Amino acid sequence: MKAGTSENRSITPEKAKKILLEKGVEVTEKEAKELLDLMYFFAKLSVEQYIKEVSNYK
Repeated sequence: MKAGTSENRSITPEKAKKILLEKGVEVTEKEAKELLDLMYFFAKLSVEQYIKEVSNYK
């Protein structure tokens, strides 16, 4: 379920972990990586669905 490689992402698991901790959510680095994988997957899926919808609309 990967949407790009970690090298191409602007948010690292370390940064995500820090952001979540500031909001009171404590996660391990592995959990942060899995959350990022899921978020990037949904972002990519949303863009693909939007492009498909727009191209079918014309």
